[in-house]
Amino acid sequence: MGARIDSVKLKGLTTAFRFTYYDRMNQIFRPDAHAPRPSASLDIDILRSVVAIAEGGSIASAAQRVARTPAAVSMQIKKLEEMLGRSLFERTRQGMTPNAEGERLLEYARRMIELNREALQAFSGPELEGRVSFGHVDSFKGDRLAEVLGSFARSHPKVTVDVSMTSTVRLVPEMQAGNLDVMIFSPGGITPLREGDVVLREDQMIWIGSEGGAAMRQRPVPLAVSEEGCPWRKEAVNALAGAAIPTRLAYVADFDEGQMAAVRADLAIAPMPRCYLKPGLQEHGARDGLPKLGICRLAMRVSENAPCVARALAARIADTFGKRLEAEAVN
Repeated sequence: MGARIDSVKLKGLTTAFRFTYYDRMNQIFRPDAHAPRPSASLDIDILRSVVAIAEGGSIASAAQRVARTPAAVSMQIKKLEEMLGRSLFERTRQGMTPNAEGERLLEYARRMIELNREALQAFSGPELEGRVSFGHVDSFKGDRLAEVLGSFARSHPKVTVDVSMTSTVRLVPEMQAGNLDVMIFSPGGITPLREGDVVLREDQMIWIGSEGGAAMRQRPVPLAVSEEGCPWRKEAVNALAGAAIPTRLAYVADFDEGQMAAVRADLAIAPMPRCYLKPGLQEHGARDGLPKLGICRLAMRVSENAPCVARALAARIADTFGKRLEAEAVN
């Protein structure tokens, strides 16, 4: 009798163990409830809207860029988030910024958009040959620059692109001397926009300092800026002078990264586009007694004597930013 009871107990324990084991295996190998359906696919037009929101900071600016209504763009994002089972943006009073999942998707979105553009370009028009001289400011760099130039090179393997990076005040004379076919620059100050220029991007200029740093409270206020003639520098100096706030040029560097290094080290604050605000940095403004800054722009100019291969590169750059060149500039 005792042996029978022990057997029943053992059988019960074995059964319980078996159920526990299978439950655990189901948890491990069960498909993710948030995973997209196997038949799901990402729409290029929706990905363009994702990139436009990330770069413009709002549904309204994205709608203007992709030529849709704000309601249509909002619906696109809602359907995409439902399909992926994840939220992609942080929504605040100031606008929308990608969260961690959104940043992850952005990497794929930009690559897919560029690959789509590259594939279409490969099957359209005659094969191009020649050389292009291209100059750009520091604020046009990183993945976007690599994507555009890499894609263009794959689409037009017989075209050589010579690239130089420097400040706007150096780019303009180079183009005037006939040494540049295409340039991307920061308009303003001594380099205003002119007819035919294409504004690629606009952003709010803000004061950026090290998070929790003391540079902002110093008097005179230490500034990290570019060389004389930079429109961002002129904007900052004039704004502080108008507010009767004493300043000193604590760090002068031709390139943005040099200025941001001084900011991260809490040696100065810098007037920069809002898109430069990253973890470890802090926006300063009216609550800190600093004046509001204006809008900064990134623009492209094509030389009047640029060859057709240079105009093809300019058209590719404009398209990447959701812009179009005038017909006469491309032909």
